[in-house]
Amino acid sequence: MSSHPLFVVGSLCLTLSLIACGISFFGPYWLYNVTSPAPGTSGYNLETGQTYINSSNPKNYSFRGLWAQCSAECQWFWQYDYKLEDLIFKTLGWHLAVQVLYFVGAFLVLFCEVFARVQLCCPSRKSVYRALGFTLLSSFVLQSAAIAVFGGFANRDYGAAPYASPQYTYLGWCFWMTLAGGALTLLSGILFLFMECCGYDDDDDDDYDK
Repeated sequence: MSSHPLFVVGSLCLTLSLIACGISFFGPYWLYNVTSPAPGTSGYNLETGQTYINSSNPKNYSFRGLWAQCSAECQWFWQYDYKLEDLIFKTLGWHLAVQVLYFVGAFLVLFCEVFARVQLCCPSRKSVYRALGFTLLSSFVLQSAAIAVFGGFANRDYGAAPYASPQYTYLGWCFWMTLAGGALTLLSGILFLFMECCGYDDDDDDDYDK
């Protein structure tokens, strides 16, 4: 029994979405030049001295992700008694909100990826299309909220530009990859819901193959 072509396309989009979300989730490149916020922003005062970095050269730690701040090496949020998390991520507030939103959104994508693969063993998949579709749309909403909050508040507090800036803070490639992950999540969710609405079922594959 073969899979319906739309299921194959939806599954491929789901897998690519998981890869994009995973890279963004773990990658420490959401912000570049984070130690050099634009003058006049609240981050300009917050970053004075970088006391949350356990290093003799904290200015070198200019890349920030959801869970770490890095130079040639990274300081993760749990290290040194959660120093980074307590002194900067929780202080910002919105960064903590983004951590929660994107964690749940990425987890839902992972759940759907595993669930979709398990369903390959079932003779009929029509009943799970709706569950996959709505779960992926929920993930898309959470991802979109995380992206909007991060981009908006990073611009407000750090003056983060959407383009590369040699002097001041700007949004890094991991942030932009979240857009690809969100778009693929939305597309895969729509495809699964379309299959459910149109009544596609792999029980009909024998007729399709003929």
